[in-house]
Amino acid sequence: MRVREILRAKPSRLVTIAQTASLQAASERISGERVGMLLVVNGVGQLVGMLSERDLICYLAKHGLEAITRDVGYAMTTITISATPDSSVTDMMRIMTERRARHLPVFDGPTLAGVISIGDILQSRIAEKDQEAAILRDLARASLVLAA
Repeated sequence: MRVREILRAKPSRLVTIAQTASLQAASERISGERVGMLLVVNGVGQLVGMLSERDLICYLAKHGLEAITRDVGYAMTTITISATPDSSVTDMMRIMTERRARHLPVFDGPTLAGVISIGDILQSRIAEKDQEAAILRDLARASLVLAA
């Protein structure tokens, strides 16, 4: 299975926040949008990082509650790994597990095509395994019918 198949099943809407927005605004946005991560963009709309719930909590734990007024840019994670629509879901699962990444941006050339989460990958793998099990059950039934 390829990443493009996961992206097809997801809403195409991406939730962004300005790099200069406060962490307070980011926490409100994460809560209001019911997402686990925001894409961080600079003043001209270019993707410069991601801010996850984990990033937010770790930054506040390290710097204290007054840090809630600081810019998102201080707490965000810069993008060091990404996928393409043609990337293998199995490869991305391995990379995300090794790097302890919960979200992965997907680029189609220079264009951001979407974001996949470890939950998206697990859901796709479960669906894949369910389909394989159904095929094996059908083959087993067919061989029982033929044997009878």
